[in-house]
Amino acid sequence: MRKIRILAALGLVLGLVSSAAIAQQKPVRVLVGLAAGGSLDTMTRLFAEKLSASLGQPVIVESRAGASGLIAIEALRAAPADGSVLMTAASGSITLLPHTFKSPRFDPTRDFIPVAQMAQVDFVLTVNPGVPAKTAAEFAALARAEAKYRTFGTAPGTNPHLLATVFARAAGIEAVHVPYKGNAQALIDLIGGQIAAAFLTAGEALEHNRHGKLRILASAGARRSNLMPDVPTLRESSYDVEGSAWFAFFAPSGTPEAAVDRLSRAIVEASANTELRERLTHAGIEPAGLASKDLAARIRLEYGRIGGELRTSGFRQQD
Repeated sequence: MRKIRILAALGLVLGLVSSAAIAQQKPVRVLVGLAAGGSLDTMTRLFAEKLSASLGQPVIVESRAGASGLIAIEALRAAPADGSVLMTAASGSITLLPHTFKSPRFDPTRDFIPVAQMAQVDFVLTVNPGVPAKTAAEFAALARAEAKYRTFGTAPGTNPHLLATVFARAAGIEAVHVPYKGNAQALIDLIGGQIAAAFLTAGEALEHNRHGKLRILASAGARRSNLMPDVPTLRESSYDVEGSAWFAFFAPSGTPEAAVDRLSRAIVEASANTELRERLTHAGIEPAGLASKDLAARIRLEYGRIGGELRTSGFRQQD
């Protein structure tokens, strides 16, 4: 009986190794959980180019946008656990989104494997240029006085949504949340004047700010960004609000450790590539590679911390 059990276990291990080896011969599909045109989609495509070369496999990016990343997460959970399907997600979709439901749809510490972090970015408070405010304090005063300045556009259950909620509370604004699939759609309506304000990533906002299509009022970073040294932080503007995001690759739960390690090394190496770093920095994104085990530890800590913050923020949970 013991011999049978050993042989069965050996067969399982060989099966996992075999499936991982077969996966190395297939294209790698990368599911993107937020809308095309945003920071996540942009950096995923940049990383896909480098990963295809280093892995010796085609890397195909597929948009699975919607529900603040939940559509991609569900697709990843159903994908084969052999390293042939990955997902990229923003930190809000991983450590914040589960807390936004009264009955969580997934557990980020159990339902998939962190492969590697690729970058991080600060959020910025932006307004349509028709809003007559040059600072966060001026905008807050306008929004308190007139309802037309109270509309914030965000994808529900994301970091920008939480930031808008926390900032509105700190500034005494009765904010109106306008939901979008992702920041790319909110950006279009912000430029068009359909909404007054939005928290965008620095990468999404900088170029439009340069051309006068929107106005950056403040950064939600812990310190002023080297990319925009003249923009004050929200803390400097007397609001106790801070927020940044990281972006990472994930694999389905059960993916063999060897496959995860191989992919993790390739992603971390890509984040150190000089050309890639220059392209990301130009887009307002800070390359920041972090291997699988370190990223898993970061997620556990952040997931617990955000749960505590939400309980005091006034953030409304979804059914």
